[in-house]
Amino acid sequence: MRQLERRFEVRLISAEQLKFWMAYRELSVRELAFKVGCSHSTIGHLRPGARKTCRPELANKIAKALERPKEALFVPTSSIVSRDVAA
Repeated sequence: MRQLERRFEVRLISAEQLKFWMAYRELSVRELAFKVGCSHSTIGHLRPGARKTCRPELANKIAKALERPKEALFVPTSSIVSRDVAA
């Protein structure tokens, strides 16, 4: 049986803006990851644009660490996820 579920996330507006503000605040990928409490690979994938979405909570922490309004870096989005569940 398939179950549909709505997922709320935020989408990074521009990887270039993320790179710019990280450089401006003199934060490396690992330093920003440590400040926001996520893995360095998460930031490492957001920074070049390989990953475009994240949870709203993480977006809030990233924006705060970069001293930017969340809306300057991220826009809300939702998607529908299909999952197989046992009957």
